[in-house]
Amino acid sequence: MHSIYRLAAGTAAAAAIGLSATPGVAAVYQALCTGGSECTVTLANGQIGTPGLVIKKDQVLSWSQGGSGSKTDVGMGVAGVVLFGIPGLIGFAAKKHDYTFSINYVDEAGNIQATAVGFKNNVPANQFMMEMMGMTGLSLGEVNKDLQGRIDQIKAESAEKARIASLDCARALKTYSCSWDAYVAANPAVQIWAKKYPSMVPAEKARLRAID
Repeated sequence: MHSIYRLAAGTAAAAAIGLSATPGVAAVYQALCTGGSECTVTLANGQIGTPGLVIKKDQVLSWSQGGSGSKTDVGMGVAGVVLFGIPGLIGFAAKKHDYTFSINYVDEAGNIQATAVGFKNNVPANQFMMEMMGMTGLSLGEVNKDLQGRIDQIKAESAEKARIASLDCARALKTYSCSWDAYVAANPAVQIWAKKYPSMVPAEKARLRAID
């Protein structure tokens, strides 16, 4: 009798988890976010969504697992899925512990930030681990070397964008770092106008507040 009940429960759970893992369908988790507050976490379209934060997969520098739940609990569950598919995950008995995943990512300014996603048992933790590996292409604890090597470049590009945004020139020149020469070079119609009316160029540069 107990075996039939476990099989039925396992089949229902497998169907539910299988749906959340279907390609093209968002994986939605009820979890604990940074600070221990209850939250909804979504993994879809190459992004990790938590309240007030969206991390693109190519922003993930690394991710790891901590908490009182052992890594073996999660690792064995993932191995079960690799060997036996989703039923292998369901067949792995749920264990109630704290499973906390730390996600290190690089923000748009090039700064390394961190957020956390936690679970109270190993079944969603197993599923989350599989989704993270599949989405990011990174195994547990692995560092995204390509992203790591581009951090200085990202910081420089962000600083340049901030510098341009702070310049006091007309909107038409913002795309060209407030440079009149760059603006003219990119716009044939302006080139023709400037050649036809050279005496008017200084006034137009002043009106647009060009830096050159």
